Amino acid sequence: MIRPSYFLSSEELLGVFNLTHTATAIHVTEDAIIQEVNDAMLTIWGKDRSVVGKSLQDALPELKGQPFVDMFKRVWNEGLVISGKDTAAQLEINGEIQTYYFDFEYRAIKDKAGKVICILHTAIDVTERFLKREAMELVAERQAALDREQALNEELSATNEALQKAQNRLNILNTELEDRVSERVKELSESEERFRIMAEGTEIFIAVGDESGNAIYFNKPWMTLTGRSMNELLDFGWSDLIHPEDRDRYIGIYLTALETKTAFAGEFRILSKEGNYRWLLSSGPPRFHSDGTFAGYISSCVDITERKMMELEKQNLSALVDASSEFISLANLDYEMTYANPIALKKLGWDAVANRTILDCVYPEDRDFAQKALSNLLTYGNFRHEIRYWNEKTKKPFWIEWNGIVIKDPISNEFIAVATVGPDVTERKSHQEELQNINEEMAAANEELAATNEELAATNEELAQTHDDLVQYIRKLSESEEKLLQAIETGKMGTWSVNPQTLKVTMSGFVRELLGLEMDEAVSVADIFSAINQDYHQLVAKTLDDAMNRQIPSDTEYIINNLKTGEEKWVRATGKVFLDETGNVAEYSGMYMDITERKLDELRKNDFIGMVSHELKTPLTAINGFVQVLQRKSRLEADEYSSNALEKTHIQIRKMTAMINGFLNVSRLESGKLMIDKTSFRLDELLQETVDETFISPSTHEIILALSCEVVVHADRDKIGNVISNLLSNAHKYSSNGSSIEINCNVKENDVIVSVKDQGIGISKDDAKKLFDRYYRVQSNHTISGFGIGLYLSAEIIQRHDGKIWVESDGELGSTFYFSLPLN
Repeated sequence: MIRPSYFLSSEELLGVFNLTHTATAIHVTEDAIIQEVNDAMLTIWGKDRSVVGKSLQDALPELKGQPFVDMFKRVWNEGLVISGKDTAAQLEINGEIQTYYFDFEYRAIKDKAGKVICILHTAIDVTERFLKREAMELVAERQAALDREQALNEELSATNEALQKAQNRLNILNTELEDRVSERVKELSESEERFRIMAEGTEIFIAVGDESGNAIYFNKPWMTLTGRSMNELLDFGWSDLIHPEDRDRYIGIYLTALETKTAFAGEFRILSKEGNYRWLLSSGPPRFHSDGTFAGYISSCVDITERKMMELEKQNLSALVDASSEFISLANLDYEMTYANPIALKKLGWDAVANRTILDCVYPEDRDFAQKALSNLLTYGNFRHEIRYWNEKTKKPFWIEWNGIVIKDPISNEFIAVATVGPDVTERKSHQEELQNINEEMAAANEELAATNEELAATNEELAQTHDDLVQYIRKLSESEEKLLQAIETGKMGTWSVNPQTLKVTMSGFVRELLGLEMDEAVSVADIFSAINQDYHQLVAKTLDDAMNRQIPSDTEYIINNLKTGEEKWVRATGKVFLDETGNVAEYSGMYMDITERKLDELRKNDFIGMVSHELKTPLTAINGFVQVLQRKSRLEADEYSSNALEKTHIQIRKMTAMINGFLNVSRLESGKLMIDKTSFRLDELLQETVDETFISPSTHEIILALSCEVVVHADRDKIGNVISNLLSNAHKYSSNGSSIEINCNVKENDVIVSVKDQGIGISKDDAKKLFDRYYRVQSNHTISGFGIGLYLSAEIIQRHDGKIWVESDGELGSTFYFSLPLN
């Protein structure tokens, strides 16, 4: 029979086999020669793939004298299945023979004739489970020994009474009593020793406390975690290592339980010797003497850090879905809705999804079509349509791009739910009808602009007079400088000023104290640079040069080290150049602020964003791989519907990948890890390549590319390509279908200037001022996806090339984005 092309190859199947978490190996011949083994089994053995092709005894010589090799021979020769639970095995790990416990199975695999062709070997490491159970048994055994000791004491009391009555048996009974007491003490010592061996051999954190709440024993994992010795733990404990947010709560739980002599349990974070916090789940049943008196606690703690991190990741992913601007919902196979994100509920005018079906979302006139689409969903697995939903309160319909997906159980591979995802495309639909009206309005606006230009000419004359008035006003403001300085010092900020002719620096006491400078000594620019971190010298020097020579205002953030204490702090310095009446630079001055706390918060946030983005890339890469396999399969089967659906899926994956890469780049940028690798290249060629790679369909937008700058620039080609791609993507998203996007490039003096012009929704003056700030998005009625990081990254990349980036917009007539790069 011909093997279908979409079946996985043997190599691909082995790759999947290698990813399973269950330790698995395949052996042949009675010597158990290893033909294939996955990473999980290699981890148990403590070996690498060099063992493939060897017999089990050659690969693991420490098995000699253990029953496993003989078991393999029996399975091979007799066609048996041999399995075991909690089976001990001596294995050499990192050069040391150690005992581990496993649930295992050796299964003979036979061909159609009943002949054994291989042995399937599976194993699960249950060492921790076994040791936990053994520990519990030892604790119970010790308690039983204590009970026996109590019973013996009572028996001794009765014996003493009997001795008083029978004096003649005193010597014999005393001897007998001493022997029995010695035996009981020996048993108790042995039981305690077994408890200690068990406690020291487990990864569970075990501690014993007396009836007063004082600790009398800690096992080795406690010392490993805290970095404290047994004596230090007994003398000082570990409550000071509990996270400040958890300390009072957990200690309260323990003290309440101690007061009532009842069991306690709780979760808390504890500082490890490495300096990071680990989550522990603690529980402690009370101990009682045989007479019923309280003896204290035996507490055990389990490290649940990984579980807590997974819970946090799930919360973040849930928050991401809830914050999405797209319509997202889940339903069971009867189309009864189980979830809808907040934007979906808002658009539908619902308070909840209880007793709702997917068809309730659909505008009544479109429900017959929706019913047919849903009935085909279980057959084809997905669909994509444009359909009208409606708001139940306002009775108004709205259009969405309706994408349906069937979700399978990963174990049984059976359908378990239906998911629908879709953006609101009402605006796109209405844009097509409004386009003609907009063109007419634009013509009228052009006439208005001509009249406005005449008004601007008159306004310029008024501005000239206003400038003279401002000069006089500035002089008056200088008279209030002393009062202003006092107010600034009160606000924990400082002022500074540089004389452009002498470069003499004057600054307030706050700035001197922050930099570690003497209060009564003259300060030069060189003194300030000696306090600035070496990595920021070039940035500050360029800022000073731009201010003195080009009168550019400054706003920079950098690290300083106090010249007296060496303490590292983040500061923000803002500055402005003031001109005299003749237009020459008279003063360069500004504010100095300590922003250490804010900056550290930003760095911690960026580390978190980078970590989450990195973790998101792994499943997204896997999804991308599966989609590509399905695309190849659909093309081979000439399944046009599936090919179109998978192409849309692939586009969405690319968007999600670009978004995650954006978050990673923000994290790298804020942590100083965004590297600029400059090379020489033709800018016009890069523009053409970027346009070709954007995949903007000619049916939606017309691209006008004017290759009028055949120049070579020295820059990071990939980073500049990302800037151009981001500007094109924004022009595509924020402009109507059928409109044009114009790209121009020209040389002006020593700079090359690239512009991307669209006919989109335009940008207000207030938005334009903040457009390149991190996470800033234009506030409008348009529902367009994004997180406000693309333009921020673009601005940072251009600035690191000593270039400029800006935007010009004519309100509703579209926008033009510019960036410049130096040619030298």
